[in-house]
Amino acid sequence: MGSGFQKLKLPFIWYDILHVVEVLTQFEWLKKDERLLEMVKIVLEKKDEEGKYKPESVWRAWKAWDFGQKREPSPWLTMQIYKIEKRIS
Repeated sequence: MGSGFQKLKLPFIWYDILHVVEVLTQFEWLKKDERLLEMVKIVLEKKDEEGKYKPESVWRAWKAWDFGQKREPSPWLTMQIYKIEKRIS
């Protein structure tokens, strides 16, 4: 997986790790798939000390919307990843 693919970002308009994990964790029969679990692990390892997540890329076309900035944790991104984490556990 390339480094760009692994960057955490919202909204879901890119083909990236977060978007793929968001979709695939909705399928019960995939939840034990090693490839999916590896991607989930990559995402979850990006959690900060407070249990929050920071966007690693921000698309300027969406700057009028508040999906978060790279310097501070994003409530939207954190919520999205917590939903994924809950689904996979």
